[in-house]
Amino acid sequence: MLISIRFKKVPNKERQGVKFFVSDMSNTFKSVKNRFFKTSIHIVDRYQFIRQVSWALENVRKRIQKDISYKLRKYFKRSRSLFIKPASKLTTDQAKEVSLMLDFGNDLKLTYRLKELFYYLPYGYKYVLSQPNRLRAGKSLREWIRRAEESNLKEFKSCTTAFNKWFDEICNSFDYPWSNGPLEVTHTKIKTLKRNCFGMKNFNLFRKRIMFACK
Repeated sequence: MLISIRFKKVPNKERQGVKFFVSDMSNTFKSVKNRFFKTSIHIVDRYQFIRQVSWALENVRKRIQKDISYKLRKYFKRSRSLFIKPASKLTTDQAKEVSLMLDFGNDLKLTYRLKELFYYLPYGYKYVLSQPNRLRAGKSLREWIRRAEESNLKEFKSCTTAFNKWFDEICNSFDYPWSNGPLEVTHTKIKTLKRNCFGMKNFNLFRKRIMFACK
C-alpha cells in the first residue's frame, strides 16, 4: 500500500520513461511493475533466482544428513563447500570425497547433477547460466525445470514453481546486465550506519553521514 502511494506521486510521463524494472521475486514488485511501469522490461535480479537452486541443494543435503550417524554428519557439514564447488574444479582427493558423499543415496546424485546442469557444465544448451541471450536461456531453463520436476525431489518443488512463475523475467536477465547489487550494498551501508549510531534524531545530519559514507 505504501509503495503504491509513493509511485502515484511520480508523474506518469516519468514512469513511462522507465526502460527497465529490476526486482526480486516478490508478488508485490510484480504488481507494482504491472500497474505503474507497464512499458518497462521486467528483470529478476540474478542473485534472486540463483539462490533458489542453492536453497534446494542445501535442503537435500540436510535431509540426507539427518539419517546418518553423528560422525558422518559432521563430515557432511565440513564437506558442504565441496558439494557446491564445480566438479571440474575439484582436485583428485576432493573428487573422491564428493563421490563418497554421493554414495549415500540416489537423491544426492540427482541433486548434484541438477546443480552441475544449472551452474557449471561447460557444454551445449543444458548449462543454464552460461547462455548468451534470452532465447537460448529459455530453452536451457525449460530443460532444467523438466529434469528437476522429473527428479521428484520435494526440495526442488518451490524452486521449479518460482522459475515457472517468473520465467520471462528470469530470461530477461540474460539479455540485460542490470542488477540490484549496487543498491543492496548502499542499503546495507545505511542500515549499518544507523545501527552503529544507535539511531539519529536529526535527519539532515543523518543524511550527511549517509552521503559521506556512500560517496
